[in-house]
Amino acid sequence: MIRIVNLQSGVRLVLEKMDNVRSTCVGIWCNNGSANERPEEYGISHFIEHMLFKGTENRTAFDIVDAIDRTGGEINAFTGKETTCFYVKCLDEHLLKSCDVLVDMIENPLFDRDELEREKLVILEEINMCADDPDELAMDELDEVLYHGSTMSHRILGTSDTVTSFTPEILRNYYDEHYTRDSIVVSVAGSFDEDEIIEYFSSHFEGLRSEQRKDEKGELNAKTGLKTIVKDIEQAHIAMGIETVPGRDERKYCISLLNTIMGGGMSSRLFQQIREKKGLAYSVYSLAGSYTETGSFVICMGVSKNRVEEALDAVSEELSHLREGITESEFASAKEQVKSSFIFAQESVKSRMRTNGRNLLALGECPSQEDVLADVDRITVDQVNEVIDLISDMNRYSIVNVTGR
Repeated sequence: MIRIVNLQSGVRLVLEKMDNVRSTCVGIWCNNGSANERPEEYGISHFIEHMLFKGTENRTAFDIVDAIDRTGGEINAFTGKETTCFYVKCLDEHLLKSCDVLVDMIENPLFDRDELEREKLVILEEINMCADDPDELAMDELDEVLYHGSTMSHRILGTSDTVTSFTPEILRNYYDEHYTRDSIVVSVAGSFDEDEIIEYFSSHFEGLRSEQRKDEKGELNAKTGLKTIVKDIEQAHIAMGIETVPGRDERKYCISLLNTIMGGGMSSRLFQQIREKKGLAYSVYSLAGSYTETGSFVICMGVSKNRVEEALDAVSEELSHLREGITESEFASAKEQVKSSFIFAQESVKSRMRTNGRNLLALGECPSQEDVLADVDRITVDQVNEVIDLISDMNRYSIVNVTGR
């Protein structure tokens, strides 16, 4: 059972005890990501994620990781467009020690100048590495055209210009304005004592500001059509996307079913037509995602650079065919695949921690597994057919082709 606790500080806890496990995962989430950044701040959320591992008033960078390693635990973090999370997975007997490390990172970061300058070099290499990966580049470029006009469009890593401009003072100011009590969710899943966790976190985070800076995210105005980027590679990497519905929209499950039917597996329409029957691509698949204010349906392909037009024509043909509707057989299969994928993804303490933390920040609630499965079961084939128009118009797609010379 999932329990949500609103602490007096303004921080929210989401707790889910899991029977028959000895491990626990605790994550401190912040309702902040790259979409909160102004142009001169691009990449700062990701940079701060790195810097929180570089020392606090009480621990050196080595002390942070050594404290977790000594308990056999795992510590990590990630930054997205709308959220950042720092987490530890550990044995239940070491939970409070792990919480001490995470809380210290959040409450007392140093933003040391020497560490910052060293970390700039690391992040610049990360930017270069992503630019060298055609799949990563295609997805980054797709975000720029699909979410054009919105702060959702720029890259999480930022640019070399913004990253090299950061100072401890800039990071500290941004951190103080965004890592605030009203923006923080603590998600705990696994084996733990609920009362002990509530008592522990009730006495923390008081030193943080109470309210987060308000950021305008801009108005999304997607650029449609084809954008080509030429690099010294052998294959063409295509990413094409269209805006759909946000996370709060009940139609998101219908989009998820369509995603499964179109490109969610080896029996999907795109895989069967483009790879198996036409031999146009080794890799072809689709993705469905949602954010607070928008969502997307994305198709990705790896094709020969001289067969790009043929591959896009094949996708257009499948999208046109989709407008004829889906069959009862496809619908039933997609439902079982969606439910199975959901359950498979929720069978670890880390997965439950991530799902609950993300849901509480994005939706303000945490549906149980039973509620999600019931929502999927209630969907009818007619409801899925009613949302086909959201993804079936090839002329509304933003398309990026990263191709060889």
